[in-house]
Amino acid sequence: MLCLADDEQDLLLQLAAVLAVGSIALWPENHSELHAKLPKEVQQRIQLITDWTTCDNAFDSIIHHGDSDQLREVCLQAAQRPGAIIGVNGLNKGETDIPMERLLVEHSLSVNTAAAGGNASLMTIG
Repeated sequence: MLCLADDEQDLLLQLAAVLAVGSIALWPENHSELHAKLPKEVQQRIQLITDWTTCDNAFDSIIHHGDSDQLREVCLQAAQRPGAIIGVNGLNKGETDIPMERLLVEHSLSVNTAAAGGNASLMTIG
């Protein structure tokens, strides 16, 4: 998950959200000083990148704290990346209400009970 913010407090809030959903944070390299101040266990969950618009690191979502002009630019740059569409979560500077549900990736599993004639209990035999 790519974290973009000018303010350290916003970046740390983004990091807390990313860690809460069990993901890895991608930070621009200009935040390396803050990265160095964090505990080693937390540092291991952060990857520093030089330029997110050209890096090969895969990410599914962007959390951005900033103004609307910055957000527009982030969206334009994200749209230029090859591959799947990347969700962008735009927040105002200092905003603390990060929508956690937008940071999760849902996986589903289905069982074909029709193969057992529609009787799911037959699937447990064997």
